[in-house]
Amino acid sequence: YSLSGIEAYIFGKYESAASMVQKRKEMEEHMSRKMFQNGMTALFDGLIFVAMAYKTNDIKWSVKALNAASKLEQYVKKGINICEHKLLLLEAELDVVEKNSGNVLNMYDRAIAVAEKNKFVHEQAIASERAADFLLRNGDVRAAQYYGKAHNLYLQWGAQRKA
Repeated sequence: YSLSGIEAYIFGKYESAASMVQKRKEMEEHMSRKMFQNGMTALFDGLIFVAMAYKTNDIKWSVKALNAASKLEQYVKKGINICEHKLLLLEAELDVVEKNSGNVLNMYDRAIAVAEKNKFVHEQAIASERAADFLLRNGDVRAAQYYGKAHNLYLQWGAQRKA
């Protein structure tokens, strides 16, 4: 369910992605170990929850996204460096939903830079696309630059269908 949820998120099928998260969580209740995957689960759960919060305006999704961000923050505090860009991206997305857009582009840029440093091309692509979406919604012509960057990164990752 994890990978299906990520794929659904990447292709903008947020309801399906949220359903996959729920199914994964139900499955995990019967497992002795939870999915960790170096913060990937917390990142994509959080991104899915933010997308649902933005789409539905329902506070329950924002609360779930904040909980996912808290998990990532704990990983970063424990010194799991590969979670820093994940946290930055999720915090930027939360700021968009909460309409705190003053520093959002800087947060996206930091997430992109740290993802690049950590060699997470796919998360660099996602952060670039999310930054582009933010800029487009705000009528900023720089959106094209970020979409172009996301396109190239998706190709570099091997995600031709997405690109």
